[in-house]
Amino acid sequence: MTTSRDFTGKVVLITGSSGGIGAVTAVEFARLGAQVVVTGRRKDRVSAVAKQCAEASPTGAKALEVVADVTNDDDCRRLVSDTIKTFKKLDILINNAGRGIVESIWDEDILDKYELIMNTNLRSVVRLTHLCVEHLEKTKGNIVNVSSIGAFKPRGPCYSYSMSKAAMDMFTKCVALELGPKGIRANTINPGSVKTEFIENTLNVSKA
Repeated sequence: MTTSRDFTGKVVLITGSSGGIGAVTAVEFARLGAQVVVTGRRKDRVSAVAKQCAEASPTGAKALEVVADVTNDDDCRRLVSDTIKTFKKLDILINNAGRGIVESIWDEDILDKYELIMNTNLRSVVRLTHLCVEHLEKTKGNIVNVSSIGAFKPRGPCYSYSMSKAAMDMFTKCVALELGPKGIRANTINPGSVKTEFIENTLNVSKA
């Protein structure tokens, strides 16, 4: 059995692709021929990754740059709308944007932290999946949700992060059952710790 790694003509939207795992994923898809949507909250970083994608692309294809915050519903709608306006379709949605905070059950602001993490790591996934599903049905597309080993292995004082990823895993299983008959696949990946700015920021917040 062979697996094709030619994504020529495929349109891939990757949230949180202005850095870390998302950026590397965007560049790799570009290298394999895909048309990539790079999105994040900082324009300079979005542009930097988009440039890397163009350099990696066999045809020099320009990535679509969309500055957006996935916790903002209007931004989510604009992100999907711009993707469809530019490429006329969507083949793959990768929900990668995430946030982590080291917290304690003793923290007075634990519910504020909980809402921040859940809005980023879970609500945005549900929102974007809802917005993209009509387009993915047309292409018999794919949804990939970037979860974590924290979804099933307690990681100490990271309550909200672990809960959000566990919920993401179950959401993916449920949506896979619903969308499978329509030809849409949904899967999660559960990476361990990767030395990226995400990890550094999480640890720095806990020290602040």
